[in-house]
Amino acid sequence: MVGFGKIFGFGKKGKKDWLETVKVEELEKERLRIDNQIQVLSREIQRLERTKKELFKQGIGKSEVEKMLLAEKIKDVDAEVRMKLKEYNTLMKQRRALSNLIRLKKWEARLKEKGIWEKIKSIEPEKLIQALTEVEFQEDMFEKNVDKINEVLGAQFARVEVDETTKEIMEMWEKVEKAELSPEAVEEELTVKLKVSEEEEEEKEKELE
Repeated sequence: MVGFGKIFGFGKKGKKDWLETVKVEELEKERLRIDNQIQVLSREIQRLERTKKELFKQGIGKSEVEKMLLAEKIKDVDAEVRMKLKEYNTLMKQRRALSNLIRLKKWEARLKEKGIWEKIKSIEPEKLIQALTEVEFQEDMFEKNVDKINEVLGAQFARVEVDETTKEIMEMWEKVEKAELSPEAVEEELTVKLKVSEEEEEEKEKELE
């Protein structure tokens, strides 16, 4: 995970014992920093989405030339949204990894009793962090999470992005002008969704309380 090596001392003399030496307070401080970045990015994405919708409204009833220019502007804004969304999703994965690391550290003594801690320590730091971006632990349910911890290297993640085209934007304008689609209905199609589950949002709010 980008940036984590520098934070936790991967790659040098601290690589072998980083999991033992890192403190919960350090992890929580880093998670708070990431939370602040996520909030800023979220506001920026919302602002850009509003700009994109306003540009679309401006094209209703305009000439083909004007529409083409506005379509290009919409694509420019959309590209910026997607760039920021990519950063947003990276931060969310980092946050999940941090939250799971905090849980592992809090469970350290119990994991040692079960003989699992040494196995976790043997995993390469980068692979452990990557796996922790995928696993979903159940809060305060240690026993039910043991199997997930033992299988932590099995998680894989992939995300496919879909690009908007000028043709799609032009078709939406045509539908609005023919009253086949309302300006309000098109907002959903113009909006790039944030890849955040309701569970993650609820968990984030609890941790910030």
